[in-house]
Amino acid sequence: MWIISRIFGESRWTRTIFLTIVIQALLATIFEAIIFAYHANQISIIDKERLDQKGFGDNLATAYANARSLLVYFILFILAQVFTLALVIDAIYQKNTIQLIALIAFELGMSAYSIIQYHQSSTLFDTDDANVQLVVAYLGEAYHASRWAEITMICIMIISSMIFCFLAYKLYLEFGWHIYKKIGADLAMRDRYKMYQIFMMLLKLDFFFFLALSVQYLALLCVAWWPEATTEEAKSIIIKELIEHVILSCVVSVVMLCLAYWGLRREKKLVMYMFHVLAATSQGYFIYLLVQIFSNPDRFVGSKVFLTFFCKLFLKIGLIVDIILIVISVPVSFICVRNFNHGLINHISHATASANATSHSMTPIGQEKTGSRRWSIE
Repeated sequence: MWIISRIFGESRWTRTIFLTIVIQALLATIFEAIIFAYHANQISIIDKERLDQKGFGDNLATAYANARSLLVYFILFILAQVFTLALVIDAIYQKNTIQLIALIAFELGMSAYSIIQYHQSSTLFDTDDANVQLVVAYLGEAYHASRWAEITMICIMIISSMIFCFLAYKLYLEFGWHIYKKIGADLAMRDRYKMYQIFMMLLKLDFFFFLALSVQYLALLCVAWWPEATTEEAKSIIIKELIEHVILSCVVSVVMLCLAYWGLRREKKLVMYMFHVLAATSQGYFIYLLVQIFSNPDRFVGSKVFLTFFCKLFLKIGLIVDIILIVISVPVSFICVRNFNHGLINHISHATASANATSHSMTPIGQEKTGSRRWSIE
C-alpha cells in the first residue's frame, strides 16, 4: 500500500487511469493470445497438408509467408500493452505531461492496429488463385476462426482509448499545476524542463521501436531464412548477418540509450556526444537495412511486408519510424545539452530533490509535505 500511495498519491484520476490501462492490458493480452492460437492453428494445418510448397505458385507462397509474419505482430502487440502500462506508471510518478500526450497517440495507434489486424486476417487468402482457394477449402472452419476475437479486440481498444484520452486530459491539467508549483514561474526553466521531458519520452519510444524492429528481423533470420539455407555458404551468410544485427542493432541501441539517459540525468556533455556517435551508427545501419529491402525484393517475399508494412501500424512504425526517431532525438538532445549547467539538474536529481523537499522536490501527487509554510492556491 505504501508503494501505491507513493506512486499514485491521493488523486482519483491517477488511480482511475491506472486501473483503466491494467484492464485494457489484461483483456488485450488474453484476446491477442486467442488470435495468435487461431492463426498458429491455420499455419499448422497448412504445414501438415504440405500446402506450403513453392510448387503451388507464388500467390500461395506469399500468402503463407504473410500468415507466418502476422504471428510476430501479435507478439509485438502484447509487448505494446506491457510497454503502455509501464509508461503510464512512469508518467504518473514523474508527472510527465509530454508523456501523456505521447501515450494518447500510442493508444490511438494501437486502436488503429486492431482494425488493421482484422483487415489483414480477413484478406490473407482473399484471392481467386486456385491453389489459394484449395488451401481455404482445406482449412474449412479453421479459416479466419479468430474473427470474433478480432472484432472484440477492436471494441476493447476503441472504448479504452476514448476513456484514456479523457483521463489523460484530466491528468494533464493536474500535472501542469503541480509542475508549476515545483519548477516555479521561471519561463526559461520551464522550457528547459519541457525539453528534458520530450527527450526522455523520445528515449522510451526509441527503446520500444528498436526492440520491435530487432524482434522482427531476428524472427526473419531464424524462422524464414535459416530453414531455407541448404548450403554451408548460405548458412555462414545468415550467421554473419545475425552477428551484425545483434551488434549494430541490439547492443549499439541499448548502449546508446543508456548513455543518453545517464548523460541527460547527470548533465555530462561527453556522454551525450558519445550518444550522438552511436546514434549516427544506428542510423546508418537502419538506412542500410531499408536499402536492402527495396533493392532485393525477391529475398523479402512475405517479409517485405513483414518489415515495412509494419510502418502502417502505430502510425509509421518499423524501419522508417526508427530512422525518423533518431532524426528527431539527436537535435532535441543538442538542445538539452545546451541547457546543461543552468540549474535544471536541481529539479530532476533525486539526491538534490531529497535535500530540498520543500522547494523543488519532484514528489508524487498528494505526497507534498503538509508542514510546509509556503503559500499555495489549492
